[in-house]
Amino acid sequence: MVRFIQTSDWQIGMKGGGLGEAASIVRETRFKSIHNILKSAQEEDVDFILLCGDIFEHNMISQEDVKKVVTIFNQYPDIPLYLLPGNHDILGADCIYNREIFQRINNLTILRTTDSFEANGAILYPCPVFSKFTTQDLTRTIPVVKQTTGIHIGVAHGSLAGKFAASNMEDIDLPVDPACVDQTGIDYLALGHWHSYRTFEDCNGITRMAYSGTHEQTNYSEDNAGHCLLVQIDGKGEVPKIEPIKTGQLTWLSEEFEMQDSFSLHNLKNYLDTIKEIDMVRLVLYGELPLEHKENLDNLLEYETTRHENFRIKLDSLNITVPLQLEAPIDFGDPILNQTELHLKQLLTNETDLENKRIIVEALSHLQKFTKGVDT
Repeated sequence: MVRFIQTSDWQIGMKGGGLGEAASIVRETRFKSIHNILKSAQEEDVDFILLCGDIFEHNMISQEDVKKVVTIFNQYPDIPLYLLPGNHDILGADCIYNREIFQRINNLTILRTTDSFEANGAILYPCPVFSKFTTQDLTRTIPVVKQTTGIHIGVAHGSLAGKFAASNMEDIDLPVDPACVDQTGIDYLALGHWHSYRTFEDCNGITRMAYSGTHEQTNYSEDNAGHCLLVQIDGKGEVPKIEPIKTGQLTWLSEEFEMQDSFSLHNLKNYLDTIKEIDMVRLVLYGELPLEHKENLDNLLEYETTRHENFRIKLDSLNITVPLQLEAPIDFGDPILNQTELHLKQLLTNETDLENKRIIVEALSHLQKFTKGVDT
């Protein structure tokens, strides 16, 4: 029997583009979440940890970030670590794992070749990445082991052909043939590269291939991220037992919300109260909202930025409407401002470009705020 933790795609050193000030929080949390993986390995008394590529964002990561990871590794010296470089931390002359500091970690083995490797309770078949772009099946070097005793595990970093957007091997940068398990007779294929937890079956309907996904969600487009996997294989040919373990610390939410009228604004406020504990929130508002409620919406959204680590709002699909039959014009007490309001409303009636309409509506909204300021 063998029990191990599978993890990948830590992307240490990532910039966190598009997250604004929250990018630094996401970067630092990725370090903290490594502890959750190693603590899980310790608590589950596993035989080893498989790191399936892209532990670092690229090979030019600062030594300071490298030292942070090594410091964490050194706090768990009794857990064997088997690390396969991916396409970000790719093998080569400038590979990050060539640095002297990694040579001093006694419990770390870098899987640099396709040679089989005897781990605690299993035989590993690494499929290292030597090029960021290849059309050859990365698992082609795994031998047929159907008649060989022992538990056999393939380790690869790439995309299972036919399981994602591209169906043909030649259309995938790092292809992995899903028939590998059936053709070679290995008991399990541990995969990295995709950031979401996913499992796949062999030709007999048995789950023998899995992506752990990243240990800490990277952006709003990912789903089912923030896990490592606890894998147990009782013997050759036995069904792998795969259990996802939550490792991510930040909570993420991406949601759409339809606006129709002032009552929608009330519903939005109630909804936002239900998600106030979520760390990272992306909200897309669509539909229509009368101009007179725009200021209330702005105030509500401004307050939400104080309740989350990151609050991103997209208003591209929200149409702020001004009635065609306008109410009596506002008297600003200034003929120039009165004429400005009238001119803007006429422009809005005739404008067809959505971006230009948004600009005009913003101008009208500012005029309304100005009026309230004069009244008070």
